[in-house]
Amino acid sequence: MGLLLALELLLLLLALPRLFCASTFTRSPLDREAEALLQWRSSVGDGWPYDLESWKKGTSPCNWTGVTCSTTMPHGRDQGDAVLVVSQISLKWYYIRGSLDGLRFEDLPHLVYLDLSYSILSGPIPSSIGALAGLSFLDLSKNYDLNGSIPPLTGLPRLAHLDLSSNALSDEIPSSIGALANLSFLDLSRNTISGSIPPSICNLTKLTSLDLSYNLLSQGSMTCTVGTLGNLKKLYLSHNSLTTGLIPSDLVNLASLESLDLSNNHITGSISRSIGNLTSLEFLDLSNNQIMGSIGSIGNLTSLRYLDLSNNQIHCSILLTFSKLTSLETLALESNQLNGILPPELGSLVHLSHLNLSSNQFVGTIPPQIGHCRSLSSLLISNNLLTGQIPQELGYLGDLYELDLSRNNLSGAIPETFSHLNQLYMLDLSYNSLCGTIPTYMSAPLMSLDHNMDLCDNVYNCTPRCEAPKLDKEQQDMKHLRMLLPAVFVPFCFTCLIASITIVWRRRKLMKTTSERKYGDIFSIWNFDGKIAFEDILSATENFHQKYCIGIGGYGSVFRVELKGGIIFAVKLLHSMEEYSDEGTFHTEIEVLTKIRHRCIVKLYGFCSHSQCKFLVYDLIERGSLSSILHDHELAKELDGPKRVAVVKDVAQALSYLHHDCDDPIVHRDIKSSNVLLDLDFKAHVSDFGMARKLKHGCSSWSTIFAGTCGYIAPELSSTMVLTEKCDVYSFGVIALEVVMGKHPGDLLLPFFCRTEQTTKLKDILDQRIAAPSTVDEKDVILVALVAFACLQVCPKARPTMQQVYQALENRSHCPAIILRPLDEIRLQDLHDCCGTIKNI
Repeated sequence: MGLLLALELLLLLLALPRLFCASTFTRSPLDREAEALLQWRSSVGDGWPYDLESWKKGTSPCNWTGVTCSTTMPHGRDQGDAVLVVSQISLKWYYIRGSLDGLRFEDLPHLVYLDLSYSILSGPIPSSIGALAGLSFLDLSKNYDLNGSIPPLTGLPRLAHLDLSSNALSDEIPSSIGALANLSFLDLSRNTISGSIPPSICNLTKLTSLDLSYNLLSQGSMTCTVGTLGNLKKLYLSHNSLTTGLIPSDLVNLASLESLDLSNNHITGSISRSIGNLTSLEFLDLSNNQIMGSIGSIGNLTSLRYLDLSNNQIHCSILLTFSKLTSLETLALESNQLNGILPPELGSLVHLSHLNLSSNQFVGTIPPQIGHCRSLSSLLISNNLLTGQIPQELGYLGDLYELDLSRNNLSGAIPETFSHLNQLYMLDLSYNSLCGTIPTYMSAPLMSLDHNMDLCDNVYNCTPRCEAPKLDKEQQDMKHLRMLLPAVFVPFCFTCLIASITIVWRRRKLMKTTSERKYGDIFSIWNFDGKIAFEDILSATENFHQKYCIGIGGYGSVFRVELKGGIIFAVKLLHSMEEYSDEGTFHTEIEVLTKIRHRCIVKLYGFCSHSQCKFLVYDLIERGSLSSILHDHELAKELDGPKRVAVVKDVAQALSYLHHDCDDPIVHRDIKSSNVLLDLDFKAHVSDFGMARKLKHGCSSWSTIFAGTCGYIAPELSSTMVLTEKCDVYSFGVIALEVVMGKHPGDLLLPFFCRTEQTTKLKDILDQRIAAPSTVDEKDVILVALVAFACLQVCPKARPTMQQVYQALENRSHCPAIILRPLDEIRLQDLHDCCGTIKNI
């Protein structure tokens, strides 16, 4: 019996090694892959977000967030032995913090798809990533802190998609990259890669998209044969230091090329004629180089939709160059040395939405055929040598958003058709020789008519002087026709005569009243360093002569007044007397406004109530309006990112004071960028309370007159006419976006009403005239945009109060986590989704 037991024990001991081996053998590839992933997770610590808690030991990785499994046939197994393996890892947007060093790539041999973009990974890309022999898709973009050199990657023969953009990679592009024969997409943009473009890139004959933009590439040309990249559709090499000879003559072989961006380099010489053979090209940007010579060959690119040649040294005429480009939507030629006349053929570009010909040497007249481009939203032809009259056809461009004809030598009157430009936001006709009367209903939030000596609005003491324009044959026929209609013409002349007599009588009466100095009967005015006499103001402005006018708004003209003793202030002469016909109401409102004391609000010293006019006396703020500064390129550059954030805070503080700190809440009703003034230190001051009204606690105020300015009006005000503080909140949201964008948000406001997806990136709407924000300043920019989106909600109740807005801007540490994300990755939709949190701060 004992012998039998001993034999059984011996047999068991002999079987142990086999059992151990069997146990080891049955350990699946999935187990090893799970172990590798869990070990990496432990190495990055608490960087994992909460929604990756599915990653737990003992569970199948096929059920983990971001992990996909598939079946495979291990080498040496029968057909029935297919096993599960990890084939895809996609953790985009999960903000994994740590490095890639802890990830054992050799234990993930079946991986074909790896996406760790939009995370917070740092450190180098380990060379062991080359062990993923079956990998076809690799995206490590938008991590920002991945650094060091690009590894050889020679062990990835199946790789088709490689995106390492928006990191801190340095050194040169390794020549071994040319061994990735299956690569169709390569993006190394927005790093600090230096040196030259390696010739081996031209071995990548399957490439359809190549992006090396925003790097430090500096050496000469692509020394390989670019024509071998016959499948290339997109080539982006902008924002480097590339020079002459960048693109060789065999560029003509890229028959499939659709987008070519070589902007912001140091390219000299002329545009190769071979570029005219790229008949599939839809996007061409050669801006901000030193290109000279002719651009005639571009006229053959009939598929072009976007063309930017701005900021070069091109010296030629554009006559007929663009007549064939009938698909063109954007044409930017500003800041060159282009000359000759503007060809009428520009009118054939019926899909054109943006035309910029500013800062050139064009002569002659503006062709009226441009009025045929009915899709135009932006027409900029400033700073040229143009003469003649403004064509009335421009007034038929119903979608026109900005129009700049300033700094030419245009003459004649402003066409009456400009009254129909209802979408116009920016209008600049300054520094011309225009004359006559400003069209009655012509308006724009940003409007400059300065330095047109014979131009006026014909409201106060205005005698427009304008030579009659020469009539063409059609106009002469019309003139003859009118001569046959005395029944209409004679009454018209009689009406004009009566109007002239009335104007002269009113002016003489006003001067007579002034000379009598009957202050107590005809006006009342607050003291400002002693009495301000009505006569003194009229004398200092020569009866409000246009040469003292420093701005024209919807409700009045602003004049610079300097009295004896060097006292300088601003006087706003109100255009209309009707709204203030109730003297008691007018006096009560002004009394309230003169008691306002706040650093961010323009001081109102008093008013004058005269039988013929009314005006308000304000502190003079030196730099002028925010809108005019944003419109001036040089001043806009001086108003950098931190200053802009401070401007938004100042406006928020001013409105918070009006809504919450006054005895009775005060609603401004016309918050817009032209009513925000900046002093010499770029401190913001809210102005123009001529439209303000008091609100009793807990009550709404019904306005009998529609308030506000198009583009800033809260949606509920236009339909219900109910005025509340939330109307100001909406207008503030528009201004906040306008400050970071450098222009009115315009169509960007539509998704709030239509509830459509906003896929645009925040970084893409920022004002490109100023430097990109630093890492620290990014948080402020994101916060301003987030607050703006919160204020722009269609439902008034969904908007925060101005007190909540100001607290959010001041207490960044208590704001949503979205402001901690890199600016480059934030979509406008992300801001929309998070904006409700502002009310909870």
